[in-house]
Amino acid sequence: MGKMGIAPTRLEPGEYSSFFSSYKKASPLLVSDYDGTLAPFAREREKAFLTPKTRSLLKSISEAGGEVIIVSGRKPEEIYDFIELPFEIWGCHGMERIDKYGRSTRGYIPEEDLKKLDDFSSQLDYFPRGSVEKKPSGIALHWRERAEIFDMYMEVSGKLLFEASAHSLKVMPFNGGVEFMLPYFSKGTALSDISIIYQNASPLCYLGDDTTDEDAFREIRNIKSGVGVLVSNGEKESAAKVYISRKDVDSFLDFWLNELTPKGGSGHVRK
Repeated sequence: MGKMGIAPTRLEPGEYSSFFSSYKKASPLLVSDYDGTLAPFAREREKAFLTPKTRSLLKSISEAGGEVIIVSGRKPEEIYDFIELPFEIWGCHGMERIDKYGRSTRGYIPEEDLKKLDDFSSQLDYFPRGSVEKKPSGIALHWRERAEIFDMYMEVSGKLLFEASAHSLKVMPFNGGVEFMLPYFSKGTALSDISIIYQNASPLCYLGDDTTDEDAFREIRNIKSGVGVLVSNGEKESAAKVYISRKDVDSFLDFWLNELTPKGGSGHVRK
């Protein structure tokens, strides 16, 4: 189960312990998408805040010695402003990173490819200001339940797809929009790099909810201690191994806090 084209098995809160019992709990690492996974999907992307309970659980995991990494299509500074926690953040699908000490690094992209992205950007001048997000790794068009922008996109989608191909960009649909990306970075390449940096991580768990997370779900299948967990309110095709409902994310974090962090299950007090 869980290969793309097959719906992964649902994992209920009462099954977390038995499911993870087959993984060596040597150095647990939780890697997660942000929008729609840790934070509820928000129509206005600048208001995609964590719920107080989710933030409290993540804070407690950090204070208990747990490692958490967030991988997002957003710029890493945006994620940091939302969470305000000392987490490692891989933004722009892994191109830009902020470590838990606040130090920034950026992946290399040849100058000629950056120019292709810049040249392509004029194709999106047709759309309203605020719906287009320019990033170092790509350009995203957001419609997030705004039917008028989606309709505008459908009118010119054929031309945009042609121009994207002509500029060597890949097209990545996501929940509430589409991104035109340079081919060097994805959540899959981010997971691959993370697994090399954290070679002893076990289990290495990735949480995600969207089509942009499928590269990560496919990559984590190549990691011996890896497990992909889709966050979804119903069955859908995915390369993830299992899925949990959106309402159970806090239960999953609570389980991770109390059973898979260094101090979990040994006197750690829940917050």
